[in-house]
Amino acid sequence: MRFFLAFLLTLLLAWSLGLWLPYWSLSLAAMLIGFLVHPSAWKALFAGLLAGALLWGGLAYSADAANTHILATRVGALFGTSAAGMVGITAAFGALLAGLGALLGDRIRNAVS
Repeated sequence: MRFFLAFLLTLLLAWSLGLWLPYWSLSLAAMLIGFLVHPSAWKALFAGLLAGALLWGGLAYSADAANTHILATRVGALFGTSAAGMVGITAAFGALLAGLGALLGDRIRNAVS
């Protein structure tokens, strides 16, 4: 139950903060939810990983589909991958940012209490 709550709250808070703040708001939201919800360390990590990957992967895919894959194809050519590969790389970076942020929030909660 705490896993699903941490996942859902991280997804919603990161999306809403991302409307006004830069990219690091994903880590900030995950850290805050990891601190407040206080799942176990592994659950916090996986909830953050899943929320970050779904959020940034979904946003990258929607932006990619809106411009008919032009930008992702060109940037993907620089990295030697396809447009779908660029969406996957973006989702992986989002997962890493949110997962480590959530784990940091959980570890800060343990250190404080």
